[in-house]
Amino acid sequence: MSIRQRLLWLGLATLALPWAGCQYAREMESSLRAAEQQGLLAVAQSIATSLQGRVDLLYHTGNAPNGAPGPLDFEPVPLSSDPVLDGAADDWPAVTHSWRRFESGKGISLAVLTGVHEHYLYVLLDVTDSKLVFDASDAAALERDAMGDRIWLGLISPTGLETHYFVSGWSAGAVRARRIDTREYGRQVAIDEPRIEGAIQPRRGGWIAELKVPLSMVGGGFGVLIDDRDQQGGEPISVGSLSPKDLAVQGRVTLGSEALAGYLAQFRQPGVRLAAATPYGAVLAEADALPVPSENGKVQSLLSRLYRRFLDRDSLAERGIERERGRLDQRQVTDAAAGLSSTALLATTDEKRLVVAAAAPVRERANGSVIGVLQVVQSVDRWLVLRDRALTRLLNLTLLVTAIAMLAIFGFTAWLSWRLGRLQRASESALSREGLLSTAFPDQDARDELGDVARSFSALLGRLDAYTSYLRTLAGKLTHEIRTPLTIVKSSLENLDAEQVPDSARVYVARAREGSARLGAILQAMGAATRVEEAIGHAERSHFDVDELLRSAVQAYRTAFANHRFESSTPGTGLSMLGAPDLILQMLDKLVDNAVDFSAPGTSIRIALQSEDLDWVTVSVENTGPPLPEHAAGQLFESLWQSRPAAETKPHFGLGLYIVRLIAEFHGGSALASNLADGSGVRLSVRLRRKAS
Repeated sequence: MSIRQRLLWLGLATLALPWAGCQYAREMESSLRAAEQQGLLAVAQSIATSLQGRVDLLYHTGNAPNGAPGPLDFEPVPLSSDPVLDGAADDWPAVTHSWRRFESGKGISLAVLTGVHEHYLYVLLDVTDSKLVFDASDAAALERDAMGDRIWLGLISPTGLETHYFVSGWSAGAVRARRIDTREYGRQVAIDEPRIEGAIQPRRGGWIAELKVPLSMVGGGFGVLIDDRDQQGGEPISVGSLSPKDLAVQGRVTLGSEALAGYLAQFRQPGVRLAAATPYGAVLAEADALPVPSENGKVQSLLSRLYRRFLDRDSLAERGIERERGRLDQRQVTDAAAGLSSTALLATTDEKRLVVAAAAPVRERANGSVIGVLQVVQSVDRWLVLRDRALTRLLNLTLLVTAIAMLAIFGFTAWLSWRLGRLQRASESALSREGLLSTAFPDQDARDELGDVARSFSALLGRLDAYTSYLRTLAGKLTHEIRTPLTIVKSSLENLDAEQVPDSARVYVARAREGSARLGAILQAMGAATRVEEAIGHAERSHFDVDELLRSAVQAYRTAFANHRFESSTPGTGLSMLGAPDLILQMLDKLVDNAVDFSAPGTSIRIALQSEDLDWVTVSVENTGPPLPEHAAGQLFESLWQSRPAAETKPHFGLGLYIVRLIAEFHGGSALASNLADGSGVRLSVRLRRKAS
């Protein structure tokens, strides 16, 4: 992994700042939630304490319910407004637990929902019946043959008097409520009860009726029953909570006092809902000031909505509840009935909001028994808005800091990589192909670690340059220093040949002569390389015909190397070139010497001249023989490099092809070595520029 990538990964570590900001926001929200719950619980306990022993303020009858409600008991739902008595249920709340359902076993069913608003008890009846049968006439209410479907209400007044009323109509719409009074001689008459109002409407598969009863008529007992007839005067099928035999009231109705709602209203605050309920969770009265849920997400910014995904509201809630009007959270009701106060963070799925609910028991003064439950509910929108605002500011700041840090790190990484790249390029180009060293390194004036590295490399290359300069002049110095002793040795050997030397000593003389000849060849090769370098430095360019130069050179090679066959391939037309013809000839000599050394006697050596375009010509020499090793192609033209058999006695120093490269570069070209396509030999090519660059 590069330094740039490592620094980039290091920069990504700054993303821990937004994560830490989210954790801080969660901790802040937990503290706010705990404080909110404790404060709300204190409010609930205070109001519950004010209701302690106030059974008369809690219940309409002044008595707390004795035992859990049964299937014949009714728990009216607090209504937010008066339902319109039109025989339709569209203005009633959608609840499930408060319905009471009765079956006849003969396909007739009755569902009853009760509700309270201000001074009235409202009753909704939903009957499943194949046909709604009306009375024959409004005046013949007590004639059996004229009777249709009827509704019976059984009421126990606050004074304990049980009264029964029947409700009927002779057409859809408003209905009349009447009670049966027995007069002298057992004569029965129907007496109107104008205080009870209602309406009835058929529906598909049955009919719906709505009734309105003053609370002053209702005490602790209530019941409803229908007499269903298939035709006027038919035998009725009775379904409901009243006794079918004598219409006796068998169930209770739990009603809050009329003053309870007003008492709770004095504690009402914006964003708070207060509810008083029975020990079994049925709401007696409530004061609702919770705000209407709003789609905050539509007005939030894109970043706010993105941050919201890190702190989803539903994940904060302890549990989700299906809030039903007229009922409290069952878990809190259970705790309160056991005498325990509790708080909870609830997610209401119907209103799609998060609320804090605190519930406290309302006790009897005498024995401390629980006579009711007081619940205070508050929306968490206020502190969620505070949390969202703080979170948005915090994350915006941390993201901005992270972005700045990332840009700074990325810029520093790019600058550092650029400096390292300069050092790399300078180190790669410090040694030229001619063996010259460049001691100029970038960033030597920098006062940091890279500057120290640049200065160290520059000092090292300076010492290497002094050493290589010595090596470059060593050949000329050795040639000059050894030439005189070698001449003395040669002259001494020649004089020794003129003397009478024993035959046993002539072997040593021959060896000395071979050694001196070898030293002479070494001096000649070293001197040739030195002279070529000097010649290149002082060479003058001139126009000449390279085609004619090559053809004349091939003729000379045929004479000089009679054991080899030379083939030439040239355009045959004059190719003018600006260069040094002497150097070109030396280059051809080195190429041919190399081809002769690596090819067997009698084999062919092919010399070709090709004109690529008006700017370049290529001279190539091909010979049969051993192919180049895989690693040799890139080093063949380097100084003092050779790849010859160890048994060869002819001295070689790897300077011939090095001279070829120097001459090619002098003419703006390059040298290249490759194996022949069939693997039978080697091709050495030199590409030369025809005109000076």
